[in-house]
Amino acid sequence: MPETLVLDDGPGLPYSKGLMAQTLSASGLNPARAYELARVVERRLDGRPQAGIVRSDLYDLVEAVLAEEEGEGALRRFRQWRKLADLDRPLIVLLSGTTGVGKSTLATMLASRLGITRVIATDVIRQVLRAFFSHELMPVVQHSAFEAGDAVVDAPAGADRDIVGFVRQADAVETGVEAIVERACLERTPMVVEGVHLVPGALASELRGRCVAVEAVLSVADEHLHRAHFSMRGGQRPPERYLRRFAQIRKLQDYLVERGREAGVAVIENESIDEALARTMDLVLESVGRVSSSGAA
Repeated sequence: MPETLVLDDGPGLPYSKGLMAQTLSASGLNPARAYELARVVERRLDGRPQAGIVRSDLYDLVEAVLAEEEGEGALRRFRQWRKLADLDRPLIVLLSGTTGVGKSTLATMLASRLGITRVIATDVIRQVLRAFFSHELMPVVQHSAFEAGDAVVDAPAGADRDIVGFVRQADAVETGVEAIVERACLERTPMVVEGVHLVPGALASELRGRCVAVEAVLSVADEHLHRAHFSMRGGQRPPERYLRRFAQIRKLQDYLVERGREAGVAVIENESIDEALARTMDLVLESVGRVSSSGAA
């Protein structure tokens, strides 16, 4: 049986179950279910007398399959995903959270689902600052976020030195974050930024107006589960170092969660990475849907 060609402006390309499954995953379906539905779409295409289908008609067919097989929620998310391509501003996802809550894993999975190729970790920015500024000029960036309190010698009376050190480090890194977001806005390039230094609500309002900014704080409320995350780390990151500073790490989580709630930023519990990914996907797609509905995109 001849392959169905998906027609755009050129001669068209054969329908791909793999690409369609990736598209359906972007609308919130798990990969296995997305592939099953991509095969359903393929069978419907095989039953058509035409050898080709324009992309808009293909997406209409996908919507019909989603409505029948998955229901209104999946259909809504797919329609919201389709609006991503129509945004006149780049999507910038800012994923915050303390050390060891799974930010890097979630950011990579989210970017893959959304087709985003640029993922930036704020710790890379801190490493650049370390290379350019001596300990005397910028002592707080010479330490990990949960150790930054060690560089504080002038904390205000009654202030928590660990939080003071972290906030000073986050303020320094924020300058680099804003420069990266500024460039993404100029290039209209979607991006995921992840890191402990993303204090909720700190992104400048001028930059927010030039992108579709989606913020979330990733959290692990269960201390035992949080500790277990460190045991899964390998390479140059031995768990003992983090476990010795576990009290400071938890303290930073409390600070970020509190700031997130004050700023109206979603706090996403990471008991299961798949559930956390689904919640973050919903957050992104709902934000895109609101922007499109407002006529701002």
